[in-house]
Amino acid sequence: MSNEPIDPKSSARAFYAVQLKRLRTERKLTQAELGGHPAVMVSDKLIGHVENCYRPPTLRLSKGLDRAFDIREFFEGLYAAIKRESGIPSQFWDYAEQEALACGIKSYQNFLIQGLLQTEEYAREVLRVGQRPDRLDELVAARLNRQEILRGDVPPWLTVLLDESVIRRVVGDSGVMQRQLQHLLRLMQEPNITIRVVPAGAPVYLSGAFNLLSFHEGPGIAYVEGVGGHGQIIEPGRQVSDLEVLFDQAGAQALPVGDSAKLIQAVLEDL
Repeated sequence: MSNEPIDPKSSARAFYAVQLKRLRTERKLTQAELGGHPAVMVSDKLIGHVENCYRPPTLRLSKGLDRAFDIREFFEGLYAAIKRESGIPSQFWDYAEQEALACGIKSYQNFLIQGLLQTEEYAREVLRVGQRPDRLDELVAARLNRQEILRGDVPPWLTVLLDESVIRRVVGDSGVMQRQLQHLLRLMQEPNITIRVVPAGAPVYLSGAFNLLSFHEGPGIAYVEGVGGHGQIIEPGRQVSDLEVLFDQAGAQALPVGDSAKLIQAVLEDL
């Protein structure tokens, strides 16, 4: 992480970070005091990450900051600018914000490693096609920033089902794939992360990848993935329930965690 001063003219996100720190300092508030404001209610660590451009802000945080500083739609407007500037499809941006608020995430993947589990170099290979180098750097950074939720004070429970073809598909080259599989094995040791493999030959014929989000309050939602992030958020209702059933059916065919780890290790050794 760089210690260089943030240039507020470099991007909307940088301007947001500098303005947040300026206003907090002018009001003589610590990061903990601002985070504890009734309209904000986030950790001091998250305030620090946003101020240092380590994590992007959310719409919820932006609205809360406007109320805390009594400024009408200032940070909310900056958030909209960040969203436009990112170039990330609106539906996926909205999903990522909900993902950051979820207490539970379930994901079925039949083509690629789930984004929250990707290494930087794997993500770079996945996102590379058709992107300028500077734009690619931004997209990779955005994907890695999403992974910060797994290292938070209260991380979500993450359960991922990977089709066996996913761990056998070489992305980049054998070195990239080796390090990605090693990363999966390390993540499988985390208490809040469960990764299981649906073996080849299992009677699971789902046509695409999807994620299910659950929350401490309110019903869950789903996100059906699409090419280039052009997926679709599924609001609470029958479709979400149907996807939950499909996830459970796929899970019934998946290997236990221990056997999944052994299969990943075997594929790793064959690369």
